[in-house]
Amino acid sequence: MSTLEQYCQQFKDIRPNRAGGNTSPHKICMLFAVIDLIQDGLITDSRIYFNDTLKNRFALYFEQLKTSRDKLNAAFPFYYLRSSAFWHHYIKPSAQTQYDAIKTPSETSLANTVEYAFIDVELFEFLQNPTTANKLKAAVAENLDTHEAGFKIWAKAIGHSETKLVEYVLALKEKVADLMIFDGLEQPNIFAVNDYFDVARMINKLRGISDATNATYGDPATDYVATCVKALELYRAYLDQLSDVEAQLDIDHIQHDDSIAETTKAVLVQARRGQGKFRERLIKQWGGCAVTGYSNISLLMASHIKPWSTSDNAERLDPYNGLLLTPNLDKAFDLHFISFNDKGGILISDALGDYYALGIHKDMQVPLREQHLPFIEQHRDVYFEKLG
Repeated sequence: MSTLEQYCQQFKDIRPNRAGGNTSPHKICMLFAVIDLIQDGLITDSRIYFNDTLKNRFALYFEQLKTSRDKLNAAFPFYYLRSSAFWHHYIKPSAQTQYDAIKTPSETSLANTVEYAFIDVELFEFLQNPTTANKLKAAVAENLDTHEAGFKIWAKAIGHSETKLVEYVLALKEKVADLMIFDGLEQPNIFAVNDYFDVARMINKLRGISDATNATYGDPATDYVATCVKALELYRAYLDQLSDVEAQLDIDHIQHDDSIAETTKAVLVQARRGQGKFRERLIKQWGGCAVTGYSNISLLMASHIKPWSTSDNAERLDPYNGLLLTPNLDKAFDLHFISFNDKGGILISDALGDYYALGIHKDMQVPLREQHLPFIEQHRDVYFEKLG
């Protein structure tokens, strides 16, 4: 029986194809997809079928991590992951000879020879637990040379110029490390950091450095730190996007549902993205962050209390099923690291780690109304379930 540490090491050692100096993202994306589907309850045991659900989730990750030389082909990782100790194939009866003859896998050759892939039962149990699944997902991500390539692709895709991107990459690779050393901390390899909350803690730490100077570049301390904070905020957003493809799947489902009127589709899509009428209603209701009162609306997130996936269309647009939150609170709330009691007092899971460094503390309150309580109760049930 393998331990969590042993599986983490196996995930770090999946040996992606590095031909031509380029790390192929295929195996990485396949494992990300499998982890997601287990967490979503769409894979319910250790068997993994090569179906459209798996291929679509794989494709969403692949679009984020591919380079111009990479071709979308889920058959490759589904087959070649067999070189890892945790990934196995159940061969169809009388298909062993045909399976052994495969040189270049295709969807057809897999359909003819493989009933399903399966992973170790112990690994499946680790992937069902959000805390251990996140550790394993971080281990998978270490197979990327760094997150630098994916970050650049993503930042360009959302409209950042090459000039600004060069500035931010320089800040992440050199300036942030300089500031951390200046403040007596170990030099971080930012692009090797996979955890959203670790980056959030760095941001808060740098915001607290008011007397940083750098004679080499001659930048004023305030400008120097501000650039690093902006770069880290963008990198944090990248990690958030990388780890959350569920929203896009929900949006795709809405857009292809013929039973929903086109006007309603537009409203629901905006609500799923935390925009549109749902966000406007939350701004009107709260006026600022529901917990801290922070009033810069442009930086606040429209967060559903009852998850989108389990809400009906009316609940998805109900302002009492929402909180307006700062990014750190939004992320912690969405992942059920925090919740609230019926009086609005915050509940904080020990799994969140150093939550003070995230600007979260035990005295926080949210002024809930009676209409919020049924939604909060359901959120709290999941919170306690994850406490185990």
